[in-house]
Amino acid sequence: MTRRERIRNTLLGRPTDRPPVSFWRHFYDREGSAEALAEAMLDFERAYEWDLLKVNPRASYHVEDWGTKTKRPGTGPLDKPKVVASPVKEPGDWSAIRALDPTRGVLGEMLDAEERIAAAVQGDTDWVMTVFNPISIAADLVNDDARFVDHLRNHGERVHEALRAITETFGGFVRETMARGASGIFFATTDWANAGHIDRELMAEFGRPYDLKVLAEALAGLVNVIHVCGPKAYVEEHLDYPVTVLSWDAHAEGNPSIAALRGRTNKTFLTGIDHEGTFVMGPAAAVQEEARQAIHDSGGTRFILGPGCAVPAAAPREHFQAVREVTLACA
Repeated sequence: MTRRERIRNTLLGRPTDRPPVSFWRHFYDREGSAEALAEAMLDFERAYEWDLLKVNPRASYHVEDWGTKTKRPGTGPLDKPKVVASPVKEPGDWSAIRALDPTRGVLGEMLDAEERIAAAVQGDTDWVMTVFNPISIAADLVNDDARFVDHLRNHGERVHEALRAITETFGGFVRETMARGASGIFFATTDWANAGHIDRELMAEFGRPYDLKVLAEALAGLVNVIHVCGPKAYVEEHLDYPVTVLSWDAHAEGNPSIAALRGRTNKTFLTGIDHEGTFVMGPAAAVQEEARQAIHDSGGTRFILGPGCAVPAAAPREHFQAVREVTLACA
């Protein structure tokens, strides 16, 4: 099968020649321009022949056009950018968050990268763009979780006003992304859909309504992913989202296992590997055993082997090859 055939059959619950596999990570020293980002994504795809290409842009791309600034401590591949300035400090600052033209600035730069990726894969490989949900974007404009929660609880209408502007901006960005040939989006909740940061009531008010508006712009895509991030994640609250793929960390504390969730939904799962534990610490044999167990627990259908979240940049290269070998051995 081609990579695209393998993914499409998987989504439909049809037989495949082997389980598909997809991993993603940051390349901190190659995220500074559209050209460099596109080449980093394509080089990673070519090296391991992932069945699904997840575009993994720099982690601040979604808030830079509103004034968030970052700085890298060095120029090496492990030097992760740190936030050095955020636009929202006081409740009144939310009024400055207005809808943006998604074809300009950093968002326009991301669309440029998408065009380069689409031209290179030429329909052979499904690719999805990482888009953060509006509440996550709002939180990153503050860069102080406790302060953000205080604003949600005590200055909610100000946050709602900003969320409407964020949703309009990223609804437009998703439309532009789909127009460039994306198979869908990888819609990530970051820390704002788990019990460690927010309760279900706040998520229902400030998360879900805006999520659904952004996702509505991607409905034509066949490979839309909801990624419910972190431990104690509200995974089951997202089972009815209009997506075909569910991504979560099946190894994190308080999260459902693959086997436990299999009977609750017919969505395709994208998970299986403890990305911060086994995948970093190894050895490769342990990575492969974890991969085989995940494939077994999936029941052999509607499953893409992947990490629970972005793999740390320090993860050994041989571990990427190890998961590829497991899926190839299933052929």
